[in-house]
Amino acid sequence: MEFEGTTNVKAPPQKVFNFLLDPNTLGKCLPDVQSIEVIGPDKFRATIKAGISFIKGVFDFQFTITEKQPPNHATLKGYGTGRGSAIDLETKFNLSPSPRGGTQIRWAGEAKVSGLIAGVGSRLLDNAARKIITQIFDSIEKELKK
Repeated sequence: MEFEGTTNVKAPPQKVFNFLLDPNTLGKCLPDVQSIEVIGPDKFRATIKAGISFIKGVFDFQFTITEKQPPNHATLKGYGTGRGSAIDLETKFNLSPSPRGGTQIRWAGEAKVSGLIAGVGSRLLDNAARKIITQIFDSIEKELKK
């Protein structure tokens, strides 16, 4: 599954960049996060309660920041397992000053799912992923306003 979008936040690019790459601030924006643990300079773990349809449970993710070009670009990769399923994620952020003030975040993400979750069907997966993405960016915008 591939997703992309653009959102604007009322904060300067460097602040947005720092926020997105800090596991503790970004972790607040992920729905149903149970824990975040920094395990290295560009690595962290997250335990997330998630699921689709009848497949619900706890997923353990490991994330790595694989590319950083402050304050304009970053790539984050993650791999998670739980409930007989696996999720492989890659997200890229491109930040630029917004014509309306603040920062424009252009993002693209790809998720590969396998196991029980893959059996749910692409329509349900796509709808669930879009709902989670919307929650994440709404939360990012809210947190950056503080």
